Amino acid sequence: MKKIIKKLDALTAVLEERILDRNEVFDNRSQKWQESEKGEKYQERTDMLQEMYDEVYDWAMQLGEDE
Repeated sequence: MKKIIKKLDALTAVLEERILDRNEVFDNRSQKWQESEKGEKYQERTDMLQEMYDEVYDWAMQLGEDE
């Protein structure tokens, strides 16, 4: 089980880094771009990554509690 938890932890680290990078890109773009269809789609995908991060993090925590 510890091996699975380590892999989940590694995945959360990758997702967190990607989310932070995407948020920085989004924040550095113009408001016009942020409000455009492309900007909204970009933010939707970032939100999806955040949801994945939250789920994977929760799984790792739940598995860790069982140890």
